[in-house]
Amino acid sequence: MRLIFLNPHARAAQADWQSVARAVLASFRLDNTRAGADAAVVPLVEDLRRQSPEFDAMWQEDAMWQENAVPHHSERPKQITHPRFGPIALEYSTFAVDGRPDLGMVVYNPVDPAVSARIGAAIDAA
Repeated sequence: MRLIFLNPHARAAQADWQSVARAVLASFRLDNTRAGADAAVVPLVEDLRRQSPEFDAMWQEDAMWQENAVPHHSERPKQITHPRFGPIALEYSTFAVDGRPDLGMVVYNPVDPAVSARIGAAIDAA
């Protein structure tokens, strides 16, 4: 949450920061609810609301529909601008960890062989 809302480099890396930030917030709420960590995240939320006007606005907007909506992870590719690889598209999958409601796992993969080859070439050249 801090990375997405407070780090200018993370913001610049996102092709559509607003959509990413909203998805991260929805995911945070979903994971928080699943883990039953409401009280534990209050200091983080209060700090982010003070430091990021965008977070504060999204938090308030999200709270209006939160009780009637179930947030979910988007299935569309994630577009980022990597400092070494340039613009790349990654598909991603999210997984719950059985027996650990406080943990989750996200796996990113290039969307196609061309993106994979660009990443591989940049790694080989390093």
